[in-house]
Amino acid sequence: MSYYSAEEMKKTLKDYPKFQKRLYCRGFLITNEKQNVNLEYPFYANWKEETIGYSFYMYTHKETYAYTYERNQVIYFIIGHAYDPYNMLVDENEILKKLASAREKSEADYWDAESNLTGVFCVGYVTENQIVYTTDCAGMQLVYHGLISDKLYITSHAKLVADLKGLKQPEYIERLTTNKYWHYWGTWLPGDLSPFDELKRMVPNHFGSYEKKQNSIEVVRFYPTEKIVETKTQEEYENTIHELGNIMSNTMECIAKKWPEKKVSISVTGGRDSMTALSCANKVYDKLHYFSYISNVDESVDAYAAKEILAHLGLEHELYEIPENWDGYKDLPVFKKVMECNNGCIGANNTNDLKKRLYFTENPPCDMEIKSWVNEMGRGWYYNKYNKKKFPQYPYASYWRAMHKVYVGKYLIKETDNVFAEYLRKYYDKKTFDNLSWLELYFWEFAWSGGEGIFLTTEHRVSYDITIPFNNRKYVELMLTVPLEKRKVDDIPIDLITYMEPRIAETGITVHDISHTNFRVFVVRNYLEIFSKIRFGRKREKF
Repeated sequence: MSYYSAEEMKKTLKDYPKFQKRLYCRGFLITNEKQNVNLEYPFYANWKEETIGYSFYMYTHKETYAYTYERNQVIYFIIGHAYDPYNMLVDENEILKKLASAREKSEADYWDAESNLTGVFCVGYVTENQIVYTTDCAGMQLVYHGLISDKLYITSHAKLVADLKGLKQPEYIERLTTNKYWHYWGTWLPGDLSPFDELKRMVPNHFGSYEKKQNSIEVVRFYPTEKIVETKTQEEYENTIHELGNIMSNTMECIAKKWPEKKVSISVTGGRDSMTALSCANKVYDKLHYFSYISNVDESVDAYAAKEILAHLGLEHELYEIPENWDGYKDLPVFKKVMECNNGCIGANNTNDLKKRLYFTENPPCDMEIKSWVNEMGRGWYYNKYNKKKFPQYPYASYWRAMHKVYVGKYLIKETDNVFAEYLRKYYDKKTFDNLSWLELYFWEFAWSGGEGIFLTTEHRVSYDITIPFNNRKYVELMLTVPLEKRKVDDIPIDLITYMEPRIAETGITVHDISHTNFRVFVVRNYLEIFSKIRFGRKREKF
């Protein structure tokens, strides 16, 4: 993996101007330091400027949606897209009005209204002395924030700010991302780190508050504030399934209503998350499209299973076979540079994934993809990953480090434990974990945001835009009220599919993750048990 400097990228993009618009694509920047959005690197006149509030500037890529609404000297904003399946709102301007009304009642009402929202977005408001901001439910819209030379920077892409301000990757990040084991289990950073010390990742269920007079940022948790109570009876469970189905049916109606002029497609596989989304779209089948793709042999099983299920429903299915050889691949090395700059130069992109993204950039299958991410949070995911019945009651730094990635070497282990210890101290306390299991919060606030959030923001949305119907805080919370034993065996998606669209269940087709072998479970479980106990003198944190 290489770090591509601003000077190197200037030269590269001068020679390959067609990739200029893919650099920090669908990105944004909010700052109180005016920028020159001109023909030069990194903006290339592909960005717009808007003044928000008394002293803030909002810069957005030309393919980024941005909305503002002013009332009573407060400016409310959404960057990205949002819809509200509880009130059937699909217009961001109407959503902002509802958020404004809620905030005028109380801060609690504001955050409750914000928790109604589904989509991929950064949302907040600006007063005379303050800007408040947060990301969506699972942090699918990646947000970094920090103070640099006494100026505020909030952005989707850390390296955009690094290019503007001349930031350098710290030694720890360099050692981490060049380690030969770094690529195992994905390329995402520990804790709330960004590729640069000056910026931190916005952790979901928190908001950032920048006070102009104090020139400081405070990060505050707003969820969960109460203990999530499990369903106790079969009747309660069935009512929960029905409620989940009704919410998701409303969500799919919102999506169909929101983009009537665009080609909106569900990317379908034979997996349960994809089939859950499909089953809940049963009222709007005729308004959506359906596609799968094959870029390697392993993906063909999913694609043909999806094709068979859709045929059973009487729905047309588009199958895209990503060619092994295509003239456009000659520019793959340049595209690779752009994509790795987008993610902050923290790891080399998989070549097969790069081919998919480049091919779909030139041959998009849709305008808006409905991606079935986040639904996995309704499962006992880590219990199955490690085949464990029990985890520690409260977390500690070395355990989170061992769950995160493969770390070998005293320096990396010690430094990473320090990162996770600070992360745990900063964002969690005993009450938080009593309200919701730390294992669920690890998956929600760290793995999804820090892992999948970066892939969605910096890689997947380069080709076309994406929405995630399951990315809703109240929906996720409702899933987590289902007892763990039911979630571990996938009762939620199985019963939800049967309730919403029995014809899918009739096919009996289910595709399981072929990489999830007994041997792999054995290896990762033993790695966790052994390496979580290696702490190089660090005492175990207590809650």
